[in-house]
Amino acid sequence: MAVSATAGLTQGVVLHARPLRENSRVLDLLTAEAGRLSAVVRGKAGSVQPFVLLDLAWRGRGELPTLNVAEQQRVFPLTGRALVCGLYLNELILRLYPRDAPIPEALPALLSAYARLAARERADTVLRRAEWALLAPLDSGLEHVDPAELDPDAWYRYDPEAGVERVAAGRSEAIPGVALQALASACDVPDNQARVSRDFMRRLIDTHLAGRPLRTRGLL
Repeated sequence: MAVSATAGLTQGVVLHARPLRENSRVLDLLTAEAGRLSAVVRGKAGSVQPFVLLDLAWRGRGELPTLNVAEQQRVFPLTGRALVCGLYLNELILRLYPRDAPIPEALPALLSAYARLAARERADTVLRRAEWALLAPLDSGLEHVDPAELDPDAWYRYDPEAGVERVAAGRSEAIPGVALQALASACDVPDNQARVSRDFMRRLIDTHLAGRPLRTRGLL
């Protein structure tokens, strides 16, 4: 889908950058108003880097408009494991989100995850909350999971087509109610539910990826 010229500013972040030619790069962006798109940036543009909230504007039509405004608003200093987690979330959006489809929930969810990672909060709890928030707007059905209807002492199986089903404890692909309730409530998963919650979210993500690999997953 072609991107049309933009008159005003919108906020966004760089998900990925790759060289185009001398002094030019192609940036994959997540923006508040236009969703995910690609644009060309010319010159050094040192502030146009991942993990920086930017005020953006671009000009031109077609698949690769030219970025003509990139004003730095906030830097998220990610290093070590936090940096790897940030790269993973960026790749997740690149793999899951269609181009030029505005999804208002995406940028706030990503920025919240950046901020929590920069504050050195526990990585797995940040990732689970972010994964749920990023999947929910993609017609995944997660937005219909009501935490108030879940029994924390029960076990559940979730199918994107059929929804939530109560099952026997320990059944394959089942998740304890206390973990599912935390995920659906945008709360941190209890420490003793970290692994089962990770596996649950991984299965859901893999369903949406349809076999496409996530290169950064192996680094987590």
